[in-house]
Amino acid sequence: MSENLIETVVTKSDLKEAFTELGVKSTDSCMVHTAMSKFQYLPGGAETIVNALEETLADGTLMMPSEVSTNCDPATWEYPPVREDLIQVIRDSMPPYNPETSATQGLGLTPEYFRNLPDVVRSTHPYLPIAIWGKNAKKIAQKQPLNMPFGIDSPLDYLYQNNGKTIFLGTDYETCTMLHYAESTIHRKTEIDSAATGIDENGKTIWTKYRNVDMDSYDDFNELGKAFEAKYPDEFKSLKLNKGIIKVINLLPLIDFARQWFDQKDHQFDNAID
Repeated sequence: MSENLIETVVTKSDLKEAFTELGVKSTDSCMVHTAMSKFQYLPGGAETIVNALEETLADGTLMMPSEVSTNCDPATWEYPPVREDLIQVIRDSMPPYNPETSATQGLGLTPEYFRNLPDVVRSTHPYLPIAIWGKNAKKIAQKQPLNMPFGIDSPLDYLYQNNGKTIFLGTDYETCTMLHYAESTIHRKTEIDSAATGIDENGKTIWTKYRNVDMDSYDDFNELGKAFEAKYPDEFKSLKLNKGIIKVINLLPLIDFARQWFDQKDHQFDNAID
């Protein structure tokens, strides 16, 4: 028997039934993270996932992260690092962020498929944009600030203020973009970053500086998630769909818990502003 034999199939109907069972309502606002391979085979792939989500959230708002992970200073790259004499070459030739054409990087097929749809709006931040569909999408996208892009007035702030949810489709807390909102709304020290935003008269890339928190301070998102679920077992639901796990989490308690978690660590490791 071939090792590539398809042994499980997840359909759009399966996904929609799972979302309903997990308490997702048509008016909800949700941030979704996906690992399509965990479900082995979905006829239609990313298209099926997005259609199931949009039909479920028919009167709500759907978001996915849409970051351009290479649009940051190449001097800071580590995977891989850049030879010193090539750093300026990359800076001068990096294409600036274009919300319509800059590809989503490092997040899989589904977020890139989603951000390309004609009824999806992408927010303005050159490094950390969010793709948004549904209720208030244009208004949400236009408000994202350059400084502290995941903080107040960001799309993540909208989700928190509107009792949103986050959905893991085969993923875990390690992918949870909303935890960066918690990091961005406590008294954490900030740093200056930069991203490619335009082209000058000589054809070289313009880099714009902005302020943000260090979002890689602690490699502990799954540890945080485990502690949250132990303390608040009624604030999330999960089910196994064939070989994949779907989890739906209420954001208000998650963010409030995460703020306390990160604030304690920031004070422990001198990363807080007193």
